[in-house]
Amino acid sequence: MTPNDRDDQPIRLLYDQDCETRDDFVERVRRKIHRRSASAQVASFSWFVPRVFLKEMIELIGYLVTALAGGKGR
Repeated sequence: MTPNDRDDQPIRLLYDQDCETRDDFVERVRRKIHRRSASAQVASFSWFVPRVFLKEMIELIGYLVTALAGGKGR
């Protein structure tokens, strides 16, 4: 028995225990992945929306100031 044969023995044992995964297990893993990706999207959305809202409000105030200053000059 060479050292390589001794190292390959556990792999052969695992290969002999090959079995198919059950459909419900695959479905549970898939649901967990979808749940995590959905929560990541919600978290990124909750950081993105306030920033966009504040930017739009600042631009709106800038337009109002410009419009009011332009209206008084006429």
